Amino acid sequence: MQGLTDFHHHIRARTRDVALHVTAKHAARHDADYSVPMETMRALHENGVLDICIDRKLGGQGTGMLNAVDPLAYLLVIEELGRADMSAAHCFQIEAHTCQLFTAAGSDEQKRRYVGPAKERGALFSWTGSEPGRTARGQYNLISDAKRKDGGYVLNGIKNFATLANVADWNVIAVTVADMASPENFLLVAVPRGAHGFVVDEAWWRPTGMRGAVSPKLELKNVEVPDRDVIQGPGFYPRSQYGARLHLGFAANHLGAAQGLLDFAIDYLPKRGTVNNPHSQRVIGEMCMQIEAARQMIYTAARLWEGQAREGAAEYALMAKLFAISMAEWMVDETIRIVGSTALLEQYPVNRFVRDIHVHSTHANLHNTAQ
Repeated sequence: MQGLTDFHHHIRARTRDVALHVTAKHAARHDADYSVPMETMRALHENGVLDICIDRKLGGQGTGMLNAVDPLAYLLVIEELGRADMSAAHCFQIEAHTCQLFTAAGSDEQKRRYVGPAKERGALFSWTGSEPGRTARGQYNLISDAKRKDGGYVLNGIKNFATLANVADWNVIAVTVADMASPENFLLVAVPRGAHGFVVDEAWWRPTGMRGAVSPKLELKNVEVPDRDVIQGPGFYPRSQYGARLHLGFAANHLGAAQGLLDFAIDYLPKRGTVNNPHSQRVIGEMCMQIEAARQMIYTAARLWEGQAREGAAEYALMAKLFAISMAEWMVDETIRIVGSTALLEQYPVNRFVRDIHVHSTHANLHNTAQ
């Protein structure tokens, strides 16, 4: 790929090794069991990829979208994992985004307590803003609230789609501070695993696809959070506009999944005996073109966020996300047409890709992105 650095090729090769030899091997089981692909997360830690967004002061590689340091690097990891399993790719995305948040906005003491164990032993994070009814109310209009008390806050409410919350050491939770106006009342706090009143309902997660990206429902029942676990303070996140920078993770995952479908088709068609079918050849050619177009848009969008030259970066990132997701949905229909119904049996990965793309494209709010 033109324009990639030696570091990019290095990260891509290491991730591809994990995706081929670990992620793909276990993806079907995690899909069937609704379980987190921990083998992939451990393998990424062991081969030096999981720390790609950890602060360099802690021994990580310090890249990311939020600090505008080589943001393409972690997107390449998501893309390569997505070729084998979108659930594993999303789990890494949540880990990477949370590490980026701590790197860009955490205090030195917070980085040491939260991120140090991630560097040392691969500790995992969850970051949850979603809650029932949020789509209708708007991004910063939350019902889960935080009431001020001496030295901290008390949290109450319900959150959902809390990816990795069942295995995370720390959970970043979005709430709103009582008696403050929006969006200045928007608050991010870190809650440790096992905190009193922090209830993780893992059984809630029973979706059609993305089953391995286990995303429980959370109940906050008088959860006490000291000031040392508040990320900067009320209103910080809306003011930072960090949310606008995180769309490309979804784009990279759909790009990877589309590439995974193409990989399968190219391997499967000769076995089916239809590799010389003119329709199949035309579709394969168009698939290659659409995937390459999406890849170029995503890579260009990532580079727009680097340094200070960010004019138009947010808008272009949204277009890249929209195009990549639409392309992946188109790939589903075209792949099924040329590989045939037998390839949809459970022993093949196509049925999992179809379900995962359908569920994840819904979660990524495709139509809201277009609007």
